[in-house]
Amino acid sequence: MPVSNMKKLTAFVFRDDSDRLVRRLMRLRCVQVRSLDAERSAQKLARVDCDGELISARKKLAAVDAVLPVLSRYSTRKMRFRRRVHEVDQQEFAGDGRAAHAWETVERAGALQETLAGLEAERVRLTALSESLQPWLEYDVPLSDCETAKTRTWLGSIPLAVPQETVNAALTDAGCAVEAVDTDEKFSYWAVTFLKEGEAETGAALATLGFVRQDFESETETALAASRRTEERLAALENETVQADEALHDCAEALDEIEILHDVAATDVRVAELKQRLAQTQTCTVLEGWYPENMEDALVGVLSKFECAYDTDKPEAGEEPPVLLRNNKFAQNFEWVIGMYSYPKYGTFDPTFIMSIFYFVIFGMMFADVGYGLLLTLACVAGIKLLNPKPGMRRMLSMFAWCGVSCAVLGVVFGGWFGDLPTAIMKNFMGIENPEATPVGHFFANGLLFNPVSSAVPFLILSLAVGEIHLVTGMAISMAETWKTGHRAEAVCGTVPFWVLFAGIDLAAPNMLIGMDMIGQTMSEATKASFAGIADIATYLMLAGAAGILLLKGVGQKSFGAWLVKGLGGLYSLISFASDLLSYSRILALGLVAGVIGQVINMITALGASGVVGFIAMLVVLIVGHVFNIAINLLGTFVHAARLQYIEFFGKFYEDGGAAFEPAAPSDDYTCDAPELTE
Repeated sequence: MPVSNMKKLTAFVFRDDSDRLVRRLMRLRCVQVRSLDAERSAQKLARVDCDGELISARKKLAAVDAVLPVLSRYSTRKMRFRRRVHEVDQQEFAGDGRAAHAWETVERAGALQETLAGLEAERVRLTALSESLQPWLEYDVPLSDCETAKTRTWLGSIPLAVPQETVNAALTDAGCAVEAVDTDEKFSYWAVTFLKEGEAETGAALATLGFVRQDFESETETALAASRRTEERLAALENETVQADEALHDCAEALDEIEILHDVAATDVRVAELKQRLAQTQTCTVLEGWYPENMEDALVGVLSKFECAYDTDKPEAGEEPPVLLRNNKFAQNFEWVIGMYSYPKYGTFDPTFIMSIFYFVIFGMMFADVGYGLLLTLACVAGIKLLNPKPGMRRMLSMFAWCGVSCAVLGVVFGGWFGDLPTAIMKNFMGIENPEATPVGHFFANGLLFNPVSSAVPFLILSLAVGEIHLVTGMAISMAETWKTGHRAEAVCGTVPFWVLFAGIDLAAPNMLIGMDMIGQTMSEATKASFAGIADIATYLMLAGAAGILLLKGVGQKSFGAWLVKGLGGLYSLISFASDLLSYSRILALGLVAGVIGQVINMITALGASGVVGFIAMLVVLIVGHVFNIAINLLGTFVHAARLQYIEFFGKFYEDGGAAFEPAAPSDDYTCDAPELTE
């Protein structure tokens, strides 16, 4: 289906009403506002000056952001994983007394944060000082009295490995008076007094001893008095910290209002940023943007409430409107896969619905296991219910939940149950030597069709068949899009001969596989003969298809040479098609990896199946092993399933380069006051 039709809005509103109009449009969530920088320059329109407004709004938002995590830690509100969303009208909240009260709480909480930071810094400083004073408690001289007219005293430590006798001898020889004050586990502490004129000699002697000087110049008291004063201040700091903590607990009671205030402030920032894109005259503000055509009635309803002039028009030639994808609820979950690649160009085909079906099937084939699929689905559904994620994350989880369903369904088809866990239990714990010989064991081992691990060739054939359908579908979309442009002959002649050739190859394939003894071991001779009977038909179809490609691919070319080159190029493109088709063998590879690893885990588990300790070890290996298998194969399956869409499927028709439609909207981190844009 095509992407949503977009229209262009140009509105002129009185300058005094521009802020209100912008906010109303944001609540409607249907207009992506364009920047009018070029128009301002061409038409000499003025820039909307809202720099001061933007700076103020950002400061307020930063203030709220600074206190929110702190108050969350102090809040007594019941903790939960689910994202909180307050159903409130932001404008009503901003207009009544709740917003003012919340701002007061934010300012108070911010001041308390600064107070606590200052108290903590002082506590760290005083704690360090208290520790440094401990060795000098017996030194009864004021710590700052380190100098006379002719002498100077240094206080410091020397490693305990240096004997006191060595210290005394070295410093006495240097003409110093020394006093051993204290020792601890690592150092001895000394007061060294020397003549100022001998400072250089003293410094050299102390350096040889590993002397580290301590500076107490700011302490006018003795170490003992300073220590007592420091401890008293530390006790006072503790009380002040407790009081600040209690005040923050009180502030945290308003956490709900502050969360709402965050969205109000964030919306104010968005409004100011959006207004910077506008232009203005002396009396009017000019707004221009894109909106979905199906939202025109709602948009006009809002505009009609203002004294404004507006015009709506379809995109002009050369304009590239943003792209809005519209799909059913199932396909919407896969839109983010499209977004990871690139949105389709505006006006082209949106493949999301078709891609979602193929992605659903291919993902399930790559990871076909009932147990793994059910766990994936349950985990994603639990994440949606418990976390209440934002729409983007919700859709991603929903997509993986659906993919889990695909894994579980195809797990029944292909016999994947945590690898081969049911048959492993039957063999190792129930004493059944050959579980597959029983009806139940045969079902668990082979599923409704066959097990890829034991029947790799049939699964490869099935994978390539799915790949062919996938590629042919892409070619059909390409034909339809070419037909729409009016090049109907090129659309038909450039596609149908390929299909004829593929039909011939498909009819010939059974005979080739029988000849290579890859299938047919259980076929009757009559069945083999029936396949042989259509060999001639297959040959004619392949020849007709090849001739059609050569002769018809160049339809529309102006010269015979260009016609021929186009036809030869079409034949050569069959190599690319074959390469694309072989890429689908990765379905087999991924399917085998998950199944084989699961079987290996079950095999290892069985080795420790005796005794209590062995049973516990078995459970640990079983759980950890299968969780590991889910993790690594989930990532690989997601990447390779997406690759088959991006490279093989999209390569047949997709025109990328579209920019996602991003309507102006209020912040919704903690609030919801307007419905999300929907069908």
